[in-house]
Amino acid sequence: MFVTCAASLVALFAVAGGLYVFQIRNFRQTLERELRTFAQMMADSGAPALALNDPTAVRESLAHLTVKPEIMNATVLGKDGARFASSGSEPAGASPDAGAPAGIVDRGDSWMVVQPIVRKGERIGTFFLNADYAGPRGELQRVYLGVTAAVLCGSLAIVVLLTLRLQAFITGPIRLLAEASEAVASKHDYSVRVQSAGRDELGQLTTAFNVMLGRIQGQDAALQTARSEAQKKVVAFDREIKARQRAQTAQARLTAIIEATPDFVGSADSIGRVLYLNPAARRMIGLEDDADISSLTVSDLHPGWAARIVSTEGIPAAIHDGSWVGETAVRHRDGQEIHVSHVLIAHKSATGGLEHLSTIMRDVSDRKEAEARLADMNKQLLDASRQAGMAEVATGVLHNVGNVLNSVNISAATVIEKLRGSKIEGLAKAVALLSAHEADLAGFLTTDPQGQRLPGYLRKLSGFLIEENASARGELDHLGKNVEHIKQIVAMQQTYARATGFLEDVPPEKLVDDVLQLNTASFARHGINIARDFQPAPPVRVDKHKVLQILINLLRNAKHAVEDAGQPDPRIHISVDHAGDRVRIAVTDNGVGIAAQHLTSVFRHGFTTKKNGHGFGLHSGANAAKEMGGALIAESPGPGLGATFTLELPVAVSTLN
Repeated sequence: MFVTCAASLVALFAVAGGLYVFQIRNFRQTLERELRTFAQMMADSGAPALALNDPTAVRESLAHLTVKPEIMNATVLGKDGARFASSGSEPAGASPDAGAPAGIVDRGDSWMVVQPIVRKGERIGTFFLNADYAGPRGELQRVYLGVTAAVLCGSLAIVVLLTLRLQAFITGPIRLLAEASEAVASKHDYSVRVQSAGRDELGQLTTAFNVMLGRIQGQDAALQTARSEAQKKVVAFDREIKARQRAQTAQARLTAIIEATPDFVGSADSIGRVLYLNPAARRMIGLEDDADISSLTVSDLHPGWAARIVSTEGIPAAIHDGSWVGETAVRHRDGQEIHVSHVLIAHKSATGGLEHLSTIMRDVSDRKEAEARLADMNKQLLDASRQAGMAEVATGVLHNVGNVLNSVNISAATVIEKLRGSKIEGLAKAVALLSAHEADLAGFLTTDPQGQRLPGYLRKLSGFLIEENASARGELDHLGKNVEHIKQIVAMQQTYARATGFLEDVPPEKLVDDVLQLNTASFARHGINIARDFQPAPPVRVDKHKVLQILINLLRNAKHAVEDAGQPDPRIHISVDHAGDRVRIAVTDNGVGIAAQHLTSVFRHGFTTKKNGHGFGLHSGANAAKEMGGALIAESPGPGLGATFTLELPVAVSTLN
């Protein structure tokens, strides 16, 4: 009983262990394939939304994905590494790296799936998916251990019962002999043997009985073997027939599906000769349904560039990995190229050699055209936003130049008015009078009434001319300063215009001073108090022209906000400070404020609360800040309580080093 139980346990443990290893491996492979598929699908479907800067659409897709219990968190990062959208609770661990390659990172109890988001060959973001591996694996282990324990207990019970039953045949020679005879007579059991009790007559009878049973058993065994072999052959033949019938049925179903599918389905041998094309494939390349394809090769189905991708990338990858997925094109016989989503499958022999290739291709021409139209629309939108920003800068420059020109006109008019009322003609008359009495100048000044009044008149005229000259010089000085201010505004605008598109290291306070100088006259004319709070901050790495557009737009919005609020003391506070690798420029006003429901929409294209607004300024400003590696943030306590817009810009790399 001990040997039987021990052998049974060893065998059962071996089988259970093998099945457990197989189940764990199969579970791991299945979960890995599912996660890779989810990641690829989300990367493909989220690329347009990421390109359009639509985190809401991406977040909704992620929310649907995290409904699966094994998926803990899904995150999409932008090209700059910033979190674009996420769903679910992110587990503790290293933060995802936006430049991580595609693959699965095993963290022990969880997996992190990394899938780059590629658009037109350029990586525009990264999709991360965190899946719980320990939970499903533990559940599988608990189920498997429960089943294994139940099987072991049942097997041991059966072994014990069988062993106890066998013990009944050795209770005694006589009883065994009688039971053996009865078994042979009633059951035709020729395998029964009786243990000899000795050499006496009972022992001899037992020995002869055993010999007789042995001969009968041998003959019966030969007969049973022959019968069993015949039955096995019949059963095997029946199974083979049924298997062939099932295979033929399955093949017929598969053939019907392949023939009816609208996708390109074909196969080729190991050297690239086409073996089969379904009707959809023939229509896609312009062949008749009964056309001969024996002379076609894989290269004949594709234009040159696509054939090179298939031969140099697709086929080697399929042979190595079993399959390959990509985008190529097929060539219609009229020369038209049809863009397709391409799946290539390698079928190998038992020895590992390539037997043939299968391919499935789907026409994606409509999608390609939609992507091209979308890219064109994005370019047009970007150009419109950039032109709107440039127009705002030009408008600001012209507005401030106009304000200064008003002062120039006033100063010029004042000088002209003073010159018209000048007493310089009286000096000319006095000189003429002196010239007329030059021969008797002393007598004229002492005896003539006009001559006696002339010195007093000259003293008064001298004082008046000195005062008039001082006033004219003051106006002319003021006029010169205004003209110089105009030159500075124009020169500054030209400097920023020349710098468009170039990143350079600039002190942030210099940027703010330039913007304030462009708007000084406007603020002064409207009685708006400008307060500055510049904390020490390192240089920033930016496009000066873009920063100029953003800050001018923020200051103009703040000016309009305080004017619309009708504040008795309109104020705008602009500050500069530094935190980590960011420099923050904040513009705060005591104007009309922003409602809570509008805070999330102020940067959306086309959104505006102004009667004559176009919705470009803040949208283009937020995009420009993002392009430079920064951000534009809006805050407001509520309507009537003012607002704060904060421009965050990256610190120059040389400063960080």
